[in-house]
Amino acid sequence: MTSLHRFAILVALLACTVLPAGAAGAAAPHVTIVSDSVLTAVAWGNAPAQATLEQNLDVQLDAGVCRRLNVQSCEFNGGYVPTTLDVLYGWRTSLGPVVVIVDGYNDIPASFAADVELTLDTLRNDGVQHVLWLNLHAVRAEYAQKNAVLAAAALHHPELRVLDWNTYSSGHPEWYQTDYIHLVPAGGVAIAGFIHQAILDALAPPAATPQPKLPPLVVKVKRAFVGRVGARFDRRLRASGGAGTLRWLATGRGLRQAKLHLLAGGVLRGRPTRAGTHWLTLEVVDSKGATAHVTIRFTVRPRHN
Repeated sequence: MTSLHRFAILVALLACTVLPAGAAGAAAPHVTIVSDSVLTAVAWGNAPAQATLEQNLDVQLDAGVCRRLNVQSCEFNGGYVPTTLDVLYGWRTSLGPVVVIVDGYNDIPASFAADVELTLDTLRNDGVQHVLWLNLHAVRAEYAQKNAVLAAAALHHPELRVLDWNTYSSGHPEWYQTDYIHLVPAGGVAIAGFIHQAILDALAPPAATPQPKLPPLVVKVKRAFVGRVGARFDRRLRASGGAGTLRWLATGRGLRQAKLHLLAGGVLRGRPTRAGTHWLTLEVVDSKGATAHVTIRFTVRPRHN
């Protein structure tokens, strides 16, 4: 980065800090976080921020100054921290189902998109279910362009959720040091809470999708039909509502006695042979098994002389 973390300089510490597991122990969800120096505001001596981040979680965190995704990290105090992909590779057998990435400020713009894809492909191959990637505080055009790269990647990586730290923090300049990238202790607490809530959201079971309420199944036919001996009878029965394709059935003997036949699509047809009155008990069934019933009086009149 163009401005190094003052706290990092005071500590004069190269490389990575790994936080211990959260208070909830082995039963807590395991989460992996890899960051550049932004999260040193959490990892390096900020107990309130650490407590906020670790609450009910088993957190595995590595924060390194001048870190890049794939290309060799930039020099700090005469050395180079491992890249994000190096850290992930070293932890590949212990990655949590949720991995949080806080990285991008130091990356070379020309290779950033390809390195984002490589990082996501690596995590997917390692079985990670959710990748939460904080976007950058866009105080430079380069950072805004990198945010656009992350947003584009989310369109074809369903496991990726870009966390909009840029917008969330934009109204709080007091969280930042003078470079508006690195954080003061209060900013460390804020970003810890922001990440913690995003992790809980990712781990929460998906909300049940409300099913649309189907209109009731209703028969729309006359309750009385008239036919004549020897004349062809043909009527279409109608119903509305319900789910899917509707199917018609006869539930009594009246249809056979009247010499009629009912097709599944609702066509009632036949040629009566005797005068009289018949009671046709019918039902219509939708694709989910809902039914509606109707009884039709079918009067057969004598043949014309």
